[in-house]
Amino acid sequence: MKQLVLLAFMSAVVPLAVLMYQSGNALVDQSERARSLAREMLQSRRHTEQMLTQAEDIIRSARQYDIVNRHELRSRLLSQLDAFESLLQSPDFPAGADTLSGPLSPLLERLKAQSLAPESPRFAPDLLEQFLTETRQLSARVERAFDSRLALLEQQTRAEQRNTGWQALWLVAASAVLMVFFSGRINRPVQQLISRIRALGEGERSQGKALQGPVELAEVNEQLDWLAERLQSLEEDKVRFLRHISHELKTPLTTLREGADLLAEELAGPLTPNQHEIVSLLQQNSVSLQTLIEQLLDYNRLQQPGRLQRDKVHLQTLLERIMGPFKLQIEQKQLQTDITLNNVDHWYTDAQMLQRILSNLISNAVHYADNGGQISITGELRQHQLRLTVGNSGPEIPAQDLEQLFDPFYQGQNKRKGPLKGSGIGLSIAHQASDSLGASLGVVHNRDRWVEFALELPTLEP
Repeated sequence: MKQLVLLAFMSAVVPLAVLMYQSGNALVDQSERARSLAREMLQSRRHTEQMLTQAEDIIRSARQYDIVNRHELRSRLLSQLDAFESLLQSPDFPAGADTLSGPLSPLLERLKAQSLAPESPRFAPDLLEQFLTETRQLSARVERAFDSRLALLEQQTRAEQRNTGWQALWLVAASAVLMVFFSGRINRPVQQLISRIRALGEGERSQGKALQGPVELAEVNEQLDWLAERLQSLEEDKVRFLRHISHELKTPLTTLREGADLLAEELAGPLTPNQHEIVSLLQQNSVSLQTLIEQLLDYNRLQQPGRLQRDKVHLQTLLERIMGPFKLQIEQKQLQTDITLNNVDHWYTDAQMLQRILSNLISNAVHYADNGGQISITGELRQHQLRLTVGNSGPEIPAQDLEQLFDPFYQGQNKRKGPLKGSGIGLSIAHQASDSLGASLGVVHNRDRWVEFALELPTLEP
């Protein structure tokens, strides 16, 4: 994992480092060219200013020489012409200035030739004016040449900026791709482990797929496989224990019930009122114990995968059969029962599974309903599914109990009313049976002292 993280970090950083290096080099190159051009422009400006000053001095000396015609003026004029020629041919002058000088060099030669003539002819005013004009035009041409070079530099700078922008875009995209790739290499096995852990929590005990990824995560996956095997072994031990203990308890319980019934019928002799009360307690608790054992057996059966039976279930008959054992309690609590089946008479499903679900829901409704309250059972078709609801008037289910309502052996804050206490397994059996049928079971109403469960039941295919 550490090596993969370091490799991911380095791979993502390298394109950005390349971008910074290239951008830095481009910036240094552009800055160097700009500084070089600025130096040349400054030198050129100084050079052309000297040439203009020198040209004005030449014209002034030539006119003085025309008037005075003295030897020292002639020498000074020749010296000035040589100095001007040196400036024109100076290596400090910008490159290509010789092509920009144009007719200035011939004019300079004509001035030098007239100055060296044995006689002293007068300098033509047009020649002197043309010389000054050409010097000024040379300065202007040099300025324009630098402007062109400056424009070219700006164009190159913009092109370099575009290239740098595209490079930045591609390198950032490359970094993003590398980040996504390596994050996938790390996140994919992590997600597989999360799915594996969730599957273990939901009861799946099969071996997981081999995990391709960092060594540490592969080792965790192997440990999860070991954990799955261990949980499967514990689950099998639990199922065997429940099956054995349930069957072992049924035999002495049957004997206990028969003995209590014989005593209650006074076949062994008359009983005092106190003895009748004790025998009655024995009967009630033996019934409670038998109910608990039967629920444990149902829970144990639902843990084992079994094939569902597709039966044509007559709903009214099934509900009447389920309600039969609760008639005495319904009468004692003076409950009003209402069974309404809207346009549905039968349904194709597993009869035993459906009976387990409805028996536990109706049992809860009877035991938790208020004295003189109401129990409602309805059935109707909704989008090719049978919706069965069982509701009762009574205390609402506390919010903190809703999440664990279908957990095995969980008993909420509300306690059953009556001599028989709940085991906390009835709703768990109903929920597992609904899962076996591919149905959904849940609380759909829990307010205004009315609690209602709904079962969405699909039909079983033949």
